[in-house]
Amino acid sequence: MEKFEVKIYYSGYCTYKIDAENEEQAIKKARDFEVNKDEVLSNLENWQEADEALKIEKLDCETAH
Repeated sequence: MEKFEVKIYYSGYCTYKIDAENEEQAIKKARDFEVNKDEVLSNLENWQEADEALKIEKLDCETAH
């Protein structure tokens, strides 16, 4: 399984560290996580076209297991 950093757009990004098989699966999994209210600036309406997943090439100490 590969690791992805996924940003889900809610009028501002929420960033998650996700284990997934591919970018599409990483985005789907991240959409199921609770919204980080401290990271959201305003309206919680999702704009799916802005969602993105980037493969993490190097693990760091902040990566979730």
